[in-house]
Amino acid sequence: MNQNADAVTGGGASGRYRLNDKMQADNKALLDGVCRFIGIRAEHLAQLPQHAPALLARRELLGKELYWYLLKTPDAAQAWLSGFPDADALVASLLRYLRLMLTTPTDGAAARRAVEQGRSHARLGVDMAWLAGAYERCLAHWLARLAEQDMEPARRDALGHSLRKRVLLDQMLQWHGCQQALQTQVSQSGRQSEAMADLYATLSSVSLALAECTDRRTLLQSICDVCVRDGKFGMAWIGTLDSAAERLSVSAVASEGRCAQLEKVQLSACNESLKGHLPIARAVRNRVLQVVGDVETDASLQDCRAELRRHGIRSMLVAPLMLRNQVFGTLSLYATQAGGFDPAKVSLVNVMAREIGRALERHDALERSRKAEAELAFLSHHDVLTGLPNRLQIKDHIARLLHARSAGREVAVLAVSLHGFHDINARFGHDGGDAVLCEAARRLRRCIYPFGQVGRVGASRFIACTERTDLLDKLLGELSHRLQAPLEIMGAQLEIHCNIGVAVSGQAAVDAATMLRRADLALGQAKDAGRGQCRHYDAAMDEEIQRLHAIRSAFAQAIPRGELALYYQPKINLLNNRIEGVEALVRWVRNGRTVPPGEFFPAVENTELMRELDWWVVREAVRQACEWREQGKSIPVSVNLSAITLKHESFLPNMESLLEANPLPIGYLELEVLESVTQQEAEQITAKLERCRDLGLSIALDDFGTGASSLVHLQQLPFDTIKMDQRFVRLLLETPGNEAIIRSMVAFAHYTGRKLVVEGVESRAIWNRLLEIGCLDGQGYEISPPVAAAELPAWITRWHGRREVLDYEIN
Repeated sequence: MNQNADAVTGGGASGRYRLNDKMQADNKALLDGVCRFIGIRAEHLAQLPQHAPALLARRELLGKELYWYLLKTPDAAQAWLSGFPDADALVASLLRYLRLMLTTPTDGAAARRAVEQGRSHARLGVDMAWLAGAYERCLAHWLARLAEQDMEPARRDALGHSLRKRVLLDQMLQWHGCQQALQTQVSQSGRQSEAMADLYATLSSVSLALAECTDRRTLLQSICDVCVRDGKFGMAWIGTLDSAAERLSVSAVASEGRCAQLEKVQLSACNESLKGHLPIARAVRNRVLQVVGDVETDASLQDCRAELRRHGIRSMLVAPLMLRNQVFGTLSLYATQAGGFDPAKVSLVNVMAREIGRALERHDALERSRKAEAELAFLSHHDVLTGLPNRLQIKDHIARLLHARSAGREVAVLAVSLHGFHDINARFGHDGGDAVLCEAARRLRRCIYPFGQVGRVGASRFIACTERTDLLDKLLGELSHRLQAPLEIMGAQLEIHCNIGVAVSGQAAVDAATMLRRADLALGQAKDAGRGQCRHYDAAMDEEIQRLHAIRSAFAQAIPRGELALYYQPKINLLNNRIEGVEALVRWVRNGRTVPPGEFFPAVENTELMRELDWWVVREAVRQACEWREQGKSIPVSVNLSAITLKHESFLPNMESLLEANPLPIGYLELEVLESVTQQEAEQITAKLERCRDLGLSIALDDFGTGASSLVHLQQLPFDTIKMDQRFVRLLLETPGNEAIIRSMVAFAHYTGRKLVVEGVESRAIWNRLLEIGCLDGQGYEISPPVAAAELPAWITRWHGRREVLDYEIN
């Protein structure tokens, strides 16, 4: 035996190693294939083990949920307990498996473990639908544990998404193992039938029928036909059990000769209660094959004996048919001679009954497998939550519309985004957010489906497409009206606001990807315009994108090529003309032309290029300040920093290293932070700005008055200086309301001990009026435009030489 085993595996231990290597490779290939199918990468799965302790923190509670689920599904519990001593042992085994799934790497070993688990389910007769329900409860439990963790919403959402994919991965691997086990059973049954073929011709024919038939009704009828044709039985019929009514209903019947009329007798016998004493009732109750050797001597057949005798029936056999250890029906056979069922025939029918049960189990398993495959196919093209087509499906639909459109017809693509969806999730949790998404999907479907198709392509984004561009305006109005109608979520009233981007194909050839991109561009414009806005795509949007991309690409080489330079605009005391410092302003000279900041800033903000620019400005300004100090000129310098730089983890270490290498007196470097930073950004940078003040830097709040949360920033950010936005100052003389705002800020700065600097001092009249209001520090073109670093010392000399007589009084 060992020699044969060695021959199969390639000889001894080395052969076993090769077999193990092959199994590992197969498991790894299976895992990779399923991961690609459901769209999950290794880096996502690798995050789960480190969160496993939190997910398993309430393991006992999860065990109770599984235990109650077993109590609610007695059929599944009976199947499970056929392999376990009691329910506690079963639940403990399930929890051990779930712990391994979360804590161990998702590799070939994990795939093999899941496949083996699926095979075990098949052997026990556990319905895979029960497994799906159990996983739903586990997933809900783990997501609840995840919601208890203190982490960023985006990270929690990503972990929840990975957890869902990991659960789906394990289910698919178990389904694969179950299907393998069922296929093994099919193969084993086929081999058993071949071995008995020479001995039992009838059983062979039945096995052939089992193999050929594709549905249950055809299978049962074929068995009856074979029994009559090849087994030479006078009649054969199969009844299926209605356990609630305790009746059998005829599912298939075949007869010949004198027995043909006996069907009526049997139909009447079917109506007898299964609590009676007929062989059929005994077979169902006792789950044991019943043989009547002679109908003349069986007392239970007394009422129908005359009818059986009249049709020449002398013996009969009733075999219970089992499906997953339960009686689902009976096979009844009749012979025209007494003792027509000898031990060989009884054995044959016993085998036949078992084969029928196995065949039906295979049919059921294959049907479940087909349903699972259909569900997976659906999930691969549809959103799980809303049931809408996903991005791939909606893109294919748009492509078909574009390909099939008739002359003169156009296709419209609408990108719809729910405004403030993250706030909804934060307020109501993911269950509430899911309810909002489902309701939004339902409303979109009602609006779009008469005219086109709608799909979900992102967390809170939908895509709709239609050929009815003649009804586009009406459709957009209906969308806005229906989506913004209040809805009730968890006992609270909520209004949904959306932004819509619209792209129409026109007559030129265009593909689906381009249509989606254009709709997204229009949606971006709608979002910039505010909530509830709709924008239509036009070619200028593409031109703007291409222009910004070209500028961004060119700017990426600006620093290496030395195309940037700093200019400095002086800040003075408006009362005594004393120079208070300078603000560093970047200039980009490209191909002999100075590119205005307003032209290239929109192209680089919110990108890594902005961080590179910020650090270049800071380093250059610090270098220049140190150089001026070496020349005997102490000039404080202000630099502007973006939120993306301040938020980055490298900001403080880089700033500390820069100041250590280039020490400056306290207050000689000022960081200007835009007032337009968001509330969330302000919370992220406050501690860092406090550290900068400890390093001797000053903090200024730049462009004050342009943001949406000014008072919040005034209370939160640790700033020393307020810089009033120049738009208030330039129109000071024409707009009385601006003066009131400036006066309030003068009072605020006075009472809080902060310095107020006004930008936009563009004329002597504005200068004088600012002094009357009480503003003492300012900058603007009336004082000086930005000057190059090399020209600044000469400008300072000229400024100190000015002697002007003031013609106003200070109140």
